[in-house]
Amino acid sequence: MLVVESENGEPLADLNQIIDCFMEVQAVQPCTSFLLEVLKGDKPEEGHLQTRLLEMNLLAAPQWLVNYFGSLSVDDSLECLKAMLTQNIRQNLQVVVQIASKYHEQLGTDKLIDMFETHKSYEGLFYFLGSIVNFSQDPEVHFKYIQAATRTGQIKEVERICRESNCYDAERVKNFLKEAKLADQLPLIIVCDRHDMVHDLVLYLYRNQLQKYIEVFVQKVNAARLPIVVGGLLDVDCSEDAIKQLILNTRGKFDIDELVAEVEKRNRLKLLSHWLETRVQEGATDAATHNAMAKIYIDSNNNPDRFLRENPYYDSRVVGKYCEKRDPHFAFLAYERGQCDAELIAVCNENSLFKNLARYLVRRRDYGLWEQVLNEENQYRRQLIDQVVQTALSETQDPEDISATVKAFMAADLPNELIELLEKIVLDNSAFSEHRNLQNLLILTAMRVSLQKSANL
Repeated sequence: MLVVESENGEPLADLNQIIDCFMEVQAVQPCTSFLLEVLKGDKPEEGHLQTRLLEMNLLAAPQWLVNYFGSLSVDDSLECLKAMLTQNIRQNLQVVVQIASKYHEQLGTDKLIDMFETHKSYEGLFYFLGSIVNFSQDPEVHFKYIQAATRTGQIKEVERICRESNCYDAERVKNFLKEAKLADQLPLIIVCDRHDMVHDLVLYLYRNQLQKYIEVFVQKVNAARLPIVVGGLLDVDCSEDAIKQLILNTRGKFDIDELVAEVEKRNRLKLLSHWLETRVQEGATDAATHNAMAKIYIDSNNNPDRFLRENPYYDSRVVGKYCEKRDPHFAFLAYERGQCDAELIAVCNENSLFKNLARYLVRRRDYGLWEQVLNEENQYRRQLIDQVVQTALSETQDPEDISATVKAFMAADLPNELIELLEKIVLDNSAFSEHRNLQNLLILTAMRVSLQKSANL
């Protein structure tokens, strides 16, 4: 009855007065029902009444307003949300976030992000994206959430999403966090650590005088990254004293071999001397520590022969390989100590260390090795035999060495070479000159060779 119109189409009662009456008694729901009925015609001249409808529900019944947006078209919803932010962003922000969160799939997340950014409402963007980020795999949503959290000072949330999310573009986030120049570099550290960008991180922190965060990184976040960090610091010419101190202060676990490799490839291995010596004094027996010590002794020529012979902990293959291009003699010592037969034979052949090889074979007494080196396909066989005959057997006083060597030559069917060998033993080595079995073997072998020659003739 209150909205009955006159003959000229005007309401018989003042609608604003009716609304005021409802609002005086806080009758928001009845007033809303009344206005919805009145505004069915959606007339342009009733725009101010539509505004009052939104305002009263915004203030007194926001949940109704949230539900009401479900009946609007996408374009109308977006226009209303923009108008609410433009009109009074402080008052309307909370309900706008609620509406955006509820209808983001229909309205379009990208359009809602653009709406908040256009109004420079990073707080609104933060709360809106915060409601959906944990359920979204869209890299843009995760990146914009990190941006919004950063710009609103929600650093703990930035840390969390950087640590837990698998959806953001790491390079893009890294660059943003660099540009943001946060007081706390932990989010950047987390991103670079998770996505293997540690070298870039170290260069950035060092060049921006943020060295304390390098310490935080290796001492509190991930000690395993120390080798890469040290490599990066060497690349920016950080002082050796600072690097040494960083290594000493890092108590977490890291790969010593990797640390040595990073320093070694920059020709700065000596930098680790004090730290390695301290480890040895503390009782460290791991191969990595002693491998590094061996390399330093070799490079500095600090009595390496003794170390290579007496140290029981280094890896012979690793150290031998390191020595091959530096000093084959040291490589031989390392391989000899570890009985690395294949590597030892190779380094002796390549560097004409036949005397060393001959002595090793005589002492080793391994018939499989003798078979390998006395094979006719071995191009170095003659040089080796010469050294066995001339040097190795002359030096030994152990009958087992003699016996094994003779048997090896017999097994290889080398009668002429065997005669050379036996003559050297029986005629020149006073310790075995009266050895009857060797004398007999020499005579029989000589007779066998002589008969073969006669048969050939």
